[in-house]
Amino acid sequence: MGFRDVEMPDGTIKRFTWHPKYDPRYPAFNQAPKCNQYFIDFQKCIWKKGEGYKPCDWFRHHFEHVCPPTWVEKWNDQLERGVYPSKQLLKWQAKYPKAEPADE
Repeated sequence: MGFRDVEMPDGTIKRFTWHPKYDPRYPAFNQAPKCNQYFIDFQKCIWKKGEGYKPCDWFRHHFEHVCPPTWVEKWNDQLERGVYPSKQLLKWQAKYPKAEPADE
């Protein structure tokens, strides 16, 4: 469980208690598979749609609240070095072209 700051229509920031909802794909107590899948889904989303695509935040919020921070740091480091151990992600990246960086 964590907190999420949301900008309200009047410009104020309101803090909400937030946690991922029940996911029927992962009914067991062990949340490691759920954590890994949300991380991979986030990587797929930003690969396909780009870093600034807001719907990708849904996956980011979920893996940030389910995964231990040390795992996320390790996975991000592995992605930067090109040695992330996921055949699923590698096949997906080979199948789809990477999104062009958004011009700001």
